[in-house]
Amino acid sequence: MQLFKDYLEHVRRVSENTLKAYIKDVKKFFNFIQKAPSEIIRQDVENFIKALSRGELLGIRPRESTISRYMSSLSTFFSYLELAGIIKFNPMERIRHPRVRRKIPDFLSEEEVQNILKSFDEEKELKKKTAISLLYYAGLRIGELCNLRLTDISLSPPFLRVEMGKGKKDRLVPLPEKIIPLIEKYLNNYNPTFFLFENNSGHIHPSTIFRWLKSATKKAEIKKDVHPHTLRHSYATHLIRKGVSVKVVQELLGHSNLSTTSIYLHVADQEKFEAVKNL
Repeated sequence: MQLFKDYLEHVRRVSENTLKAYIKDVKKFFNFIQKAPSEIIRQDVENFIKALSRGELLGIRPRESTISRYMSSLSTFFSYLELAGIIKFNPMERIRHPRVRRKIPDFLSEEEVQNILKSFDEEKELKKKTAISLLYYAGLRIGELCNLRLTDISLSPPFLRVEMGKGKKDRLVPLPEKIIPLIEKYLNNYNPTFFLFENNSGHIHPSTIFRWLKSATKKAEIKKDVHPHTLRHSYATHLIRKGVSVKVVQELLGHSNLSTTSIYLHVADQEKFEAVKNL
């Protein structure tokens, strides 16, 4: 496992989250199978996938995407063992991934987003309002927000530099002029030293952002189940509806594949909305 971890980290140069997920998935597989790698056969993998699909391993029946991720973890692991000469037969050969249903992401209307931001008392909750505003107006993942450093933000011209993980290019995200006064006020009041949003131990924790957003959603009387990623989905959806090309939105979100971004096109086809008016 240590050799595999080193391979992922230093050869494949995967992100920290991917590294943790792969190691966790492979460990769960071996805890279930209780065999050495050289003894694993295709039937063992199929038995694991069946147990996973039935909810016997996680306590709930997982989504297709979760099963697919486990299979990706195992494929990478056994391909590495084969490459390293540790096994002669790859038990993942010809095992097909499940079809992953492409779910339309949840998003908020522009009015709902503004109601969430207005729910913050700017004098007493300046830090909270600035963090949640950036989450939406820059389309950030929660981890990207928490890891922002002072050196990553420019107010003139207004943009953020977002680190994209190992082996990936950083991206520049322009900021709308309307939130610059809010950011300036926050910087003057809090004087962060290294990270943009700090606590006593370094950068702020994602769970803190999650709590702030949940509280604001409740105050705004929005009944939807809103997560930090919902604001990212809303950012992409609103840009598409305003006529921004899907290619530009892909670059702003930092998606490696255009197909990932194209899911947001569901709201851009105004012809569908106009067509049903004829009813």
